[in-house]
Amino acid sequence: MFKNKGYHIKMIIVAAILFFFIRYIYKNWSLVSQYQWQFRYELLTVSILLVIFNFVFLIQIWRKLLSGLGYTLGFKKAFKIWFYSSMGKYVPGKVWSIMGMVYLCEKEGIPKSATFTSAILNQAFNIVGGLILVVLLSGKRLFGHLPTPFYLVLGLILLIILHPSWIEKLLNFFLKILKKEQLKINLSFRHNLAFTLFFMLSWCVYGVAFNIFIRSLTPYSWNLAPFIGSTFVFSYIVGFLSVFVPGGLGVREGLLVIYLSNYFPLPVATLIALLSRLWMTTAEILGLAVSFRL
Repeated sequence: MFKNKGYHIKMIIVAAILFFFIRYIYKNWSLVSQYQWQFRYELLTVSILLVIFNFVFLIQIWRKLLSGLGYTLGFKKAFKIWFYSSMGKYVPGKVWSIMGMVYLCEKEGIPKSATFTSAILNQAFNIVGGLILVVLLSGKRLFGHLPTPFYLVLGLILLIILHPSWIEKLLNFFLKILKKEQLKINLSFRHNLAFTLFFMLSWCVYGVAFNIFIRSLTPYSWNLAPFIGSTFVFSYIVGFLSVFVPGGLGVREGLLVIYLSNYFPLPVATLIALLSRLWMTTAEILGLAVSFRL
């Protein structure tokens, strides 16, 4: 009863956030309609294809993680499991996608502990890699003009976290809070660095795709590309970490509006942020449709 009540409250919050976004755009529609829009289907198509390509790349990274833990999963099976389970992120709590992955992999003969470990490491390396990339590309623009040593220390902390002993302690600390089974990580520091670099490359692809997506709507200087790509990466990570809303709905868009409004009128930035959710969801639905055919 209480769980259902909590779920309904979260959905009401998400609906309220989206309502105020849409209401703001509606009230400022004259400015939005007069803006320099330049819709280009070919760029939109390229951006969606890049996102789908990145999904394939992420699936391959996950397969490599599983392989590092001693288990092999064919690409087609991994593709299906990845997309089926990823739909769980739209349920509040952030655990349903992992639980779905564990359940589906168990049917393929992979133990729950191995799948759970691979999923947790997958997310940990993904987050650390994304944050390192954001700091390198646009740290001062995103977080304010803090002294350079601050970013160096932050980068060093993120690298230290990747050490097997530290990442194991950190993950087990949070798992203990969540009353989940403790993990034993057998990957070396070199492997952890390699996986993090793979995820940094993946985030770069997302950043490029996001820039192309915006340019399919309106022109702007390519000089802004690193910053705009970084805003997407950072907003996506914060939205993912926001366990109280499904799929980071509203959180990701809110951060995008804050950062994009430095270069686009606020109503325009708001519309771009909302359309970006539709853009990503379209790519996910296309990937899910392909998984049904495999």
